[in-house]
Amino acid sequence: MKKWLKCLVSFWLWIAVTLVSFMMSVVSVAASPIPKAAVTAFAAVILALSIAVPVVNPGIFAKQSKTATGV
Repeated sequence: MKKWLKCLVSFWLWIAVTLVSFMMSVVSVAASPIPKAAVTAFAAVILALSIAVPVVNPGIFAKQSKTATGV
C-alpha cells in the first residue's frame, strides 16, 4: 500500500473506533435492557478496529528520530 493510502485508512479506522465507542456509551445510557450479544458485538468491533490501526500503519507508533527540519 502507498504511504498516503495507509495514513488515510488508519485515520478513518481511528474515526470508526471513536464513533463506535461513542455509540456504545449512548446506547448504554439510552437503553436500559441491553442484550449481552449487542455488548459483545460492540466490544468485538472496537477491539478489531483498534487492532487494525497499527497493523495497517505501524509507523504512527514508531519513534520519530528526525524533526520537521530534518535534523
